[in-house]
Amino acid sequence: MTVRLRTLVLSANFGDGVACPPTAAGEGLNNSDELRCPFCGMRSGGWREFAAAPGRTREGAAACALCFLCHHLERPRIDEEATLVWLPEMSQPALNVTMREIHFQLRALGEDLYDAGRLRLDTPERLRLYYARSALGARGTAAETRLGTDKPSELGGALCRLSPAAYANRAKLLNGVRLLPLGRFYAGNKDVYPEIVDSWREISKPPGVAAAAIPAPPSGG
Repeated sequence: MTVRLRTLVLSANFGDGVACPPTAAGEGLNNSDELRCPFCGMRSGGWREFAAAPGRTREGAAACALCFLCHHLERPRIDEEATLVWLPEMSQPALNVTMREIHFQLRALGEDLYDAGRLRLDTPERLRLYYARSALGARGTAAETRLGTDKPSELGGALCRLSPAAYANRAKLLNGVRLLPLGRFYAGNKDVYPEIVDSWREISKPPGVAAAAIPAPPSGG
């Protein structure tokens, strides 16, 4: 099935409400297996929520968690969920798909999705994931040099202050700036991202095969 992807542009949504309820992580997997995010093309799994630009609710769509973050830089804990990087050679959807795969593999290994410092570098697979994530994260310095910040919340505030005409042109203004997901996604005060990644693991397994058990994460110290 061919999916025509929508343009994914960093946005802030101040004032508009969610137009349709989210599907909670881990629920309704049988009904959402084939639903794909219209921005990155990946199957949404057990979580998707309506993302809409301010004043354009009818043009919104039910996005996966990572693409949803790109539409909502105003989220209360966005600076814990993502950071800004300068990465003109990779589109935002491609970056989201890449980070999804990194988090997918980290979760399968029982590793922390957020704290890179806890990753055990004792296998080639873990080393590969560590360096891939580190290389992308290192591009935050370049974003800060160009924008004066690497914090999504500050960019969201700046977008809010733009005129309607300038806001409509934000894709050109922010060309090369990307949002790097850090491995957290908050629903209230709870980080539900591990559950979201587990839903991706569930729908990716071959039919009739149970998802592999997730090893216990390493203890601190």
